Amino acid sequence: MRCEVINIRTVPDGEYRDILERQSDKLKKRLENCTEDDVKRTLAGRLLLERMIKRLYGKERFEIKYNKNGKPLCDFCFFSISHSGDFAAVAVSNKPIGVDIQIPGGFKKREKYMLFSPDENEFVNAKDSENRFYTLWTRKEAYIKAEGGTLSDTAKISLVGGGELLEKFREYRFETEKTDLYYLAVCCK
Repeated sequence: MRCEVINIRTVPDGEYRDILERQSDKLKKRLENCTEDDVKRTLAGRLLLERMIKRLYGKERFEIKYNKNGKPLCDFCFFSISHSGDFAAVAVSNKPIGVDIQIPGGFKKREKYMLFSPDENEFVNAKDSENRFYTLWTRKEAYIKAEGGTLSDTAKISLVGGGELLEKFREYRFETEKTDLYYLAVCCK
């Protein structure tokens, strides 16, 4: 399993033009209505994915397909892409994998968070709520991406047991990184 993060501000405009040319017409069409930063986040994720695939698998070109929920897939490995703020994150593995990156901001403590279980709500509200919220949320997102599910699926699972955040859930394990700039979680079988 490999996970890497890229700052969208460090990618030269020429590389954005080059990576855009290699994308499907469907993705190009989707990007037409996006803000410049949204386009950069999407393309930076694709650029990082291409670099990682080339380094790990020696492939210059590969096709991306999508499952019924929109999860991107490829035929020789598993990967996941996430982006937030100035960052894009990509995780690649030989087993199902999901990644989520979040830039903290706008957190409001609530008694109940809509997509959290009762145990998760209690965990977040016990102490250090903002840190616990983002750590839990990125893990839930990463898990759902690894499974190929949808956002509504996050309400059906609980990643808290006995008042503690689970390090493993079903056959998956989590790795979490917190920096001054973002929260990152990777979930891998």
